[in-house]
Amino acid sequence: MDTPLWPAKLDHLRRDGEDPDALAAFYAATLGYEAAKLDAETWLLVGFNRRLLIGKGPKATQDFAAFRLTGEAQLAALRAHCLGRGLALRPNPSPLFADGFAVTDPDERTIVFGLADPAGPSPPPGAGAAGLPGRLQHVVYATADLPRLVEFYVGKLGFRTSDDVFQGNQVTATFWRSDPEHHSMAAFRAPKAGGDHHAYETTGWGDIKEWADHMAARRIKLWWGPGRHGPGNNLFFMIEDPEGYKIEISAELENMGRDFVARRWEHEERTLNLWGGAWMRS
Repeated sequence: MDTPLWPAKLDHLRRDGEDPDALAAFYAATLGYEAAKLDAETWLLVGFNRRLLIGKGPKATQDFAAFRLTGEAQLAALRAHCLGRGLALRPNPSPLFADGFAVTDPDERTIVFGLADPAGPSPPPGAGAAGLPGRLQHVVYATADLPRLVEFYVGKLGFRTSDDVFQGNQVTATFWRSDPEHHSMAAFRAPKAGGDHHAYETTGWGDIKEWADHMAARRIKLWWGPGRHGPGNNLFFMIEDPEGYKIEISAELENMGRDFVARRWEHEERTLNLWGGAWMRS
């Protein structure tokens, strides 16, 4: 379905947890962010091509994901489209967007669409982890009702499906794009809804090595990988933050046209990691 969503890029997300101060310190040191307090319980983390909000909330949760649009015309068109599809619009909850709105998906998570504040901070690369390429690129969810999410994100908002993973005739994972990159969002079937992970896209295999060496220097074990995903064909590894929430470092993610026809994969380890073992959510 052709909607005003295209193109939209993941601009930032809010990661909530029981101890925001500890999480902010971890992300700053591990992902090369500069951290500053916005209020008593909320941190703003800013790095080169990556931004993150950290707040007080349930353990290992994502409060919202915020997608950046190209301008006022696209924002107005998408707002009108969502109203026409019967979606309830909520005020923009992000302090990082100059204008925008939010919608709520069937799992009660918040998705924000808006325009980045041109006065917002955008630091150049720094030293250490702050100098390593890592553009915030996609966010992934777990859900106990994948068909409802597909109907919402693809059927109503207009995300385009790049790859589906099937077990028999049941979809167990699906990858959606909102611009030429293979996926800016994905969802996996799981026993219950929740946050799955978010990912940072680098420029190639050399960056993966540098990031892995950085993790080793901080005594952070690689939780999964290195490997190569089938859907997306990207190199990757994952780590866990202090609450067990997953973070992915990625490279070589596929690009595809607006009208690319979704591919079908089988529900097996090789689909999620062409090189070896996989994290099978269900």
